[in-house]
Amino acid sequence: MNRKQLILWMCGLLCSIASIAQETGIVTIEQDEALNNLLYKNAQSATPSQEEALIATGYRVQIYSSNLTRQAKEKAQEWKNTIESTFVGTRAYVTYQAPFWKVRVGDFTHYAEAVLFSKELKRTFPKEAGEIIVVKEKQVKPIYFEAKVAEETTVEE
Repeated sequence: MNRKQLILWMCGLLCSIASIAQETGIVTIEQDEALNNLLYKNAQSATPSQEEALIATGYRVQIYSSNLTRQAKEKAQEWKNTIESTFVGTRAYVTYQAPFWKVRVGDFTHYAEAVLFSKELKRTFPKEAGEIIVVKEKQVKPIYFEAKVAEETTVEE
């Protein structure tokens, strides 16, 4: 067998294996019931509750970050209260990532939404404009999902 024949023979073999693999397309997944318990806390429920709503990667707007030990925690809580009273319905989160206390605002699934809100914050708090930045978060509860759950709950009642 020369080189060309060997290459053609191997190509034919690979094509036949690929076609056999595609013809037997039945896949069976056996899932332990404990997995449902972990996912939904109630194995009887097929969908998560509003508290267990979808958590996705998204964006928040950071308005405060400080490592001043004694004052930072109190100041962060003050910022949280100010944001939530100024922008009713908007969530603010106080976190501690050693050695920094941070206040991040919102649950945005798109970067553009977070940028627009950061501009609004900069207009509202011009002295803090240099501190206000958009950051990526791993666990964000999208607002549209909560609205959809509330809508479905209203329809069912």
